[in-house]
Amino acid sequence: MIQSALAFQPSPSSSSICRSPNSGPTTSRAALHTRFAERIIVNYELSRRLVSYQGNKAAPGFRWMRYKEGFSAQLVERLLSGSGPGAVLDPFSGIGTTALTASRTGRRATGVEIMPVGNLMARAITATANGLDQRRLANASKDLLGALANGSPDPKHAFPHVRITQCAFSPQAEADIAKARQFIAATADNELATVLEAACVAAIEEVSYTRKDGQYLRWDPRSGRTASTRLDKGQLPTLTEVLKRRLNQMIEDVPAVKRKYAGPPPELINGSCLTKLQDLEAGTFDTVVTSPPYANRYDYTRTYALELAFLGHDEAGFKTLRQALLSATVENRSKRDELRVAYAHSNQLSCLFAMVDENAALNEVLNILREHIEELGNRNVIRLLEHYFTEMAVVISELARLVAPGGQVFMVNDNVRYHGEETPVDLILSDFAEQLGFCCKTIWALPRGKGNSSQQMGRFGRQEIRKCVYHWVRV
Repeated sequence: MIQSALAFQPSPSSSSICRSPNSGPTTSRAALHTRFAERIIVNYELSRRLVSYQGNKAAPGFRWMRYKEGFSAQLVERLLSGSGPGAVLDPFSGIGTTALTASRTGRRATGVEIMPVGNLMARAITATANGLDQRRLANASKDLLGALANGSPDPKHAFPHVRITQCAFSPQAEADIAKARQFIAATADNELATVLEAACVAAIEEVSYTRKDGQYLRWDPRSGRTASTRLDKGQLPTLTEVLKRRLNQMIEDVPAVKRKYAGPPPELINGSCLTKLQDLEAGTFDTVVTSPPYANRYDYTRTYALELAFLGHDEAGFKTLRQALLSATVENRSKRDELRVAYAHSNQLSCLFAMVDENAALNEVLNILREHIEELGNRNVIRLLEHYFTEMAVVISELARLVAPGGQVFMVNDNVRYHGEETPVDLILSDFAEQLGFCCKTIWALPRGKGNSSQQMGRFGRQEIRKCVYHWVRV
C-alpha cells in the first residue's frame, strides 16, 4: 500500500475501550482490542481527503456530481499498487471509483451498487471514456439547452414528485426539468442519453430549495415547507445556467476521461451485494477495495431523494430501496428471513447468524444500550447494529468465497458511538473476517479520528473514534 516506514506508528490504546460512560462492562471490547492491538497502526499518509470522496472533487469525470460517499481514486491507486494483476471487486461500488480506476490498469474490474445515482454516474464516465467524443457531446448539449429555451413541456415528463420532494422547485425550475426529461427521453443514442441524464441529475439540487446536510435535506423557507433546520440559498440559478456550466465541464473533461479510463469497461452490476455477489464465480478475484455504508444512521434514500425521484422512483420504489440497502438506518427491518430464502442453497447462513449473535464485544454494547433504552435518542439504534453486523457477516462470507488464496481485501469504515458507547466496528468485522478465512494483517487508523455528535458530546464529553482502512489477506 503506502511504503514509507516513517508513516506508521502503533496506535495508542483507545481510552473508550477502558471505560464505559454508562458504568457498563468493557471486558469483551478490551479483550478484542488486545487481540488486534499490535495490528492497529496509525498511518500518517492517510488523510480524510484520501479516504473520502473529497479527493475526487477535482478529478475529471468524478467531479461531475456532488457525490460525498466513497473514497478517492488516489486511494485506490495506492492500494492497487501493492496488489497483484488479477481481477478487482468493489461490492459497494458507489460512483465506480474502484472499478474505473482498476480497469484502466488492465485489470478485470467489477462493481456492485444498489443506488441508481451512483450507477448512472459510473455508466456516464464509462460511456465518455469508451465512445462519446467532444463534438457529439457539445452538439447534444447545445440542443438540450436550446430545448430548455423554447416551447412548453409535455406534462407526462413533469418531475415525478414523492412526498419528500414536494415543493422542492420553483415553477420555472419545474418547467425546465420537464423539458430536460422530455429531451432525454427522445434521445435515441444511449451513450448521449446516459451522459445528459447524468448532467441533469447532477444539476437539480442546485436549482432546488434544498441542500444535502448529513443524513437530511435542509429546506429554504421559500419552498413553503416547515423544517427544523432553516436554509437560505440566496438567488437560485436557472436550470439552463447550471446545466450550461455542468455540460461545459463534462465536454472539457472528455479527453482526460478517455486518457484515464478508456479500455475494457468494468462490469457494473445493479443491485444489492447481499444477493448479487452469489452470482459471481468463486476464487476469481485478486483484490477487493471497498467502503460499505457506515452504521451511522444515514438514509441515502433521503439524502438523494431529488435524484432518485428524477430517475423514476415512486413512493413504493423508495420504500423498497430503503429496505434493500445495507442496514445502516433505524428504519430497516431484519433481512434474516430474506437472506434465508436467497441463500437456501447454502448451509452456512445459520453459522453466520450464530457468529454474530455470539460476538461478545457486540453483545457488550447491545446489552448496555438495552439497559438504557429509555434514555436513547432513538431506541432503534439497537436493531440497526444487530442488522448491520448480520448483513456485513454475509458480505464478508461472500468475499471469502470470491477472493482467491493470497488475495487481499481493503475496506474503509468508521467506528460508531451511540449513547456514549463505542462499537469497535473495525475489530468486530476483522474478527468475523478471521473466522471466515482471512487473516487481518493491519488496521490502518487515520491520525485524526472522528468526534462524537454534539448531543453525545454535551452528555459524555468529546472522544475520538477510529476511522480506519482494514487490510485482510485470504489464507
